Amino acid sequence: MTIAQAIAPITSPFRADGIVTVADVLVRAEAELEGTAQRDTRSAFRCLVSKLGIDPETVPATPKALREILGPLTPGMLGVSGKRLANIRSLVTRAVERFGMARRVLIRDGCLTPDWEALLDRAEPQAYRYGLSRFARFCSAARVAPDTVDMETLRAFHEALEAECMVKHPQAVLKHTISHWNMQRRRVAGWPRIALSTPFARGFDTLPLKAFPESFQSEISSWADAMRHPDPLDPEAPVRTLREPTIKGYIVVFRRFASALVHRGVLPIREITGLAVFFEGDNVKAGLRHFLPEGGAKTTRYAHDMARKLSHIARHHLRLPADEMERIDAIVARLDPNLPRGMGKRHRDRLDQFDDPATVRRLLQFPADERDRALAMTSPIRRARGIERALAISVLIQTGLRIRNLRQLRLDRSVRRAGGRVYLEIADGETKTGMALTLELPSETTALLDAFTGLHRPLLPGSDSPFLFPGRTGGARSDNAMRAAVSEPLRRHAGIVINPHLYRHAIAKIVVERDPGMYVAISRRLGHRSLNTTLGSYLGTETRAASRQINRLLDRARSRPEIED
Repeated sequence: MTIAQAIAPITSPFRADGIVTVADVLVRAEAELEGTAQRDTRSAFRCLVSKLGIDPETVPATPKALREILGPLTPGMLGVSGKRLANIRSLVTRAVERFGMARRVLIRDGCLTPDWEALLDRAEPQAYRYGLSRFARFCSAARVAPDTVDMETLRAFHEALEAECMVKHPQAVLKHTISHWNMQRRRVAGWPRIALSTPFARGFDTLPLKAFPESFQSEISSWADAMRHPDPLDPEAPVRTLREPTIKGYIVVFRRFASALVHRGVLPIREITGLAVFFEGDNVKAGLRHFLPEGGAKTTRYAHDMARKLSHIARHHLRLPADEMERIDAIVARLDPNLPRGMGKRHRDRLDQFDDPATVRRLLQFPADERDRALAMTSPIRRARGIERALAISVLIQTGLRIRNLRQLRLDRSVRRAGGRVYLEIADGETKTGMALTLELPSETTALLDAFTGLHRPLLPGSDSPFLFPGRTGGARSDNAMRAAVSEPLRRHAGIVINPHLYRHAIAKIVVERDPGMYVAISRRLGHRSLNTTLGSYLGTETRAASRQINRLLDRARSRPEIED
């Protein structure tokens, strides 16, 4: 979804009096500003309109609309420098504040009532007075006394922040207000004893494993060990070792299901002594109902997957009798949403950006651009980090590796050179699907690899580690650090919003839309055991490219209907 699509436009041709649009702001700016202020403001708005596809006639000139436009912007999205983007933000914000919808900003312009004035005078240190001043002015205007503040007050304050104030992150302001209030409550004598918390509803918290009885923890630990080292003589044991992520996924299900039983009041936590209690009486139904949409008439893929895992435990770990398994299997069957396996909407929406050839070009060119930015740096360490980022992004583009495999590439066993070529080799036990991978690197990635390992990597902390991308303490680079290294630079410099896994989808889309015959090659490159996985979960957006090809063929047939030999 684009920024322009995310903003709720004014669609009625009979606008209510007082509604001011971005176009109205531009008209007033042209009429009332002079000289460079007029020129620069006009230029700032034109840049936003042309680059983002915003219709100034339909976008209201309000703080909320302005936040939705300016909030996610990066220099790369507009093709401008960071300084130019800062100037655009400042000019547009100033113009909307001056010429946008006239309003009295209660949280800025209102006066404090005596009780709020007296309360803020006691704030320690006085810096907290400023931190709480917005909230105090709002409450004064709303006639809310300090000792009557509640959840509704916080919710209304947040709505006022969004509607009236130009702050970038209203929810962050609310969070800090709550934090400042609670700190004063603990420190200052006579402060209202009301403890504030977020007014926004959250899902229940999944309890940590250590919160449950020791017997429950012990059984899960024993089950995990059995899955890591299955007995080849046990017909009920798995045929092969379960991968660590799969085991962790099961343990999360155990924790979430047990937490749901506690949260819904089905069982006190002290009675969750083992996995068998999940299946006593109607416990399995009560727990699964927590993960269904409100009303329980519909199912979800997550609830079905959870039920399947529980059924697996009941059958192979607890070995429940056939009549019990029949009951559990019936629940699993009823929860099946019968949805085709496919790419999620979030990934589809994010892949839309790669419909633009300019975005594709920026993505594929990015490793070289990042290398050039790095080489221009004067600090050797920063230069080394820049080359590291360029290499990591190039490897992701050219190989589609998962982030775990990227982090764990090792110089001593993952990189092989033969016949003037360089290959990355991933053993079968290291991949999600259990398939070994041998991936040849193109010359430009090889050049980055040689430059990084030869000149730059030795300067980094932990470079005596065998990992290609070393962490500071000698192990592999941390998951969070690696994710940031391959995502944030593209957002900042190229305006591309991408996460490590989206690289796999993006490269599949780019290749197959240009050559539909590459389905099998892409499936192999991504390490899928089945072509159905590639077709169902990684592709699908290429149907638009197929539609364009069909349209071209139909246009050709219209002018030349004869079938060519």
